[in-house]
Amino acid sequence: MNILPVNPNNKTPNFGRMLTVKEQTAYANAVNQGLKALNKEFGIIVHNSSAPSKSVINTGIGSLLSKTSGSYFIPFLRTHGFSTIQQEPNYLRRLSDPSPYNPISTSKNIYMIPIEKLSTAEYQNILPKEALKGIVARKKAENNPDRTDYGNVFYEYNDALRTAYKQFKNLAPGELKAEFLKFKIEKYDELEPDALYEILTKEHFSEDWHEWPLADRNLYDSPVWGHRLKNLRKKYQKEISFYMFKQWLAEREIAKANQKNKELGISIIADTPVAFTPAEVWTHKDLFLKDLALGCPPDYFAKEGQRWGFAILNPKTVFKSDGSLGKGGEFLKARYESIFKNSPGGVRIDHLIGLIDPFVYLEKEAPMTEKNSGRLYSSPDHPLLRQYARTSEEEYSAILEKIVFPAAEKYGITKDKIICEDLGYVTDHVKNVIEKLGLTGLSVTQFGCSGVDAPARNVIMPGSHDNKSFIEYTDEFFRNGSTDQGRDYFMFKTHILGSDTVTPDKNVDAYREEIRSDKKKFLTASFTELFTSPAKKVQVFFTDFFGIGKTYNVPGTKKDCWTLRIPSEFERLYHENLTKGLAINVSEVISNAIKQKGEEFSSKYQALIETLDNFAKILKQ
Repeated sequence: MNILPVNPNNKTPNFGRMLTVKEQTAYANAVNQGLKALNKEFGIIVHNSSAPSKSVINTGIGSLLSKTSGSYFIPFLRTHGFSTIQQEPNYLRRLSDPSPYNPISTSKNIYMIPIEKLSTAEYQNILPKEALKGIVARKKAENNPDRTDYGNVFYEYNDALRTAYKQFKNLAPGELKAEFLKFKIEKYDELEPDALYEILTKEHFSEDWHEWPLADRNLYDSPVWGHRLKNLRKKYQKEISFYMFKQWLAEREIAKANQKNKELGISIIADTPVAFTPAEVWTHKDLFLKDLALGCPPDYFAKEGQRWGFAILNPKTVFKSDGSLGKGGEFLKARYESIFKNSPGGVRIDHLIGLIDPFVYLEKEAPMTEKNSGRLYSSPDHPLLRQYARTSEEEYSAILEKIVFPAAEKYGITKDKIICEDLGYVTDHVKNVIEKLGLTGLSVTQFGCSGVDAPARNVIMPGSHDNKSFIEYTDEFFRNGSTDQGRDYFMFKTHILGSDTVTPDKNVDAYREEIRSDKKKFLTASFTELFTSPAKKVQVFFTDFFGIGKTYNVPGTKKDCWTLRIPSEFERLYHENLTKGLAINVSEVISNAIKQKGEEFSSKYQALIETLDNFAKILKQ
């Protein structure tokens, strides 16, 4: 069908051709056949907050559980061959910091709740339609639909959910109320500390429990404070119940979305931050080291090191002398079990190094020195750390083999579905464990990894949430390539890229010159490289798939970070950027990858190649 300009003065570019419904089916079949021929799994990274919303139900933040995602966005992704979506850690975010990697507790992120569904018969309209319309209207008035304003969202969602809860309490007894009651009974012990933590942050005007009065700092430490705990339970009984209500909605919608996604052939990959949350440490202080924190050692990028300030489990609590799990080990296993439970596609473990050979430092002393910092498990001569030294590779891999893997197996998650973020300085002990266990690591082409060097077990990707979009990277790469300092690397990388992606019908030297002189051809070659590499898992960040030339997050800063969203007219954006050569033309890069394997291989798929090439041309029109 032809898409014509609605307004000839509209600055938004128009595209001329989209696939018909019949063509979409044939296209999806061809893409999936191509992925099967190449033995590739294709995944995309989309954080919940970045998911698109139709304008009539845009409440200010996205959700992979929303009506828009379930009915339009996720089916669209499946059509283009994606079988996994990696989301962010879905823990409860702080008001002071929108980063999903610095949550306040391990309770579910309530901003994932698709509140538009609360205005439907399924939930007996517990959120009045006028209330929903008001939220949408206020978001529209911001005139910035493709960014999330977390301050506004925080208040809008809490007000809307409180209104819904009041209406819910007034409902006649029925299935919904019985379901919630069952949830409260089963989850009370687990969620009460998180609920009280949130309540006390408001009471004491601080998210940091260290700043609270003595009784509240030590609320769960000893029966001595039992009277205070009893009084808080009584005083905040309604607030605790409201907290449970929000968690019930989140978990209910996650389960429903997982089932629907399964029917589509797509699954969610969770992400778990390296940091323990303040609520966890507050509730389990006896499990953590008091003066040491997790960080990164000084290096080329950070001469004084990185002081993350994350709490460290006391190694002596993780395993008993006979190798069985101690109290800390049981705590850690329960944490991973809760993650794997809702993540049929697997889990990305942030900063794998922290589970094998973590770098720690004394919080009260700065800067880092050899005396006040080091590797927790591999510093046998360090006066502060030698008591935690490990002597065998079995000890270094113990957390993975005795805690993480069994937690995954409980929910049918195999080891190959655990993505280990292994970027940074990798010690010999970490390397040995990765090789011994055959762990799935990351090969990031923005960091200089060439596709040909990516191990088969790895995930290969252009970049993640912490990198520039690939369009921005390409612009910088070409700028640097025109300078004396950057010329050699530019020539080297494009030389390898040419070798990895050239098809038999082209002269490799001429092809290299093409990708050196044309950014669009460089982009296509770079995306093709993902599929010609030995890596069996290919993953792209949403900005790279849609051809959005904007950075999602800049580590170490907060301005405009974590706010970027996919527009409501996401399909239109994708096709517009295809015509510009910016978005990933999936049929083209898969066809190129099949051809690159040589005539003997590609001859088996000649009809498929012709179909893919035909769709590639249509999508460029």
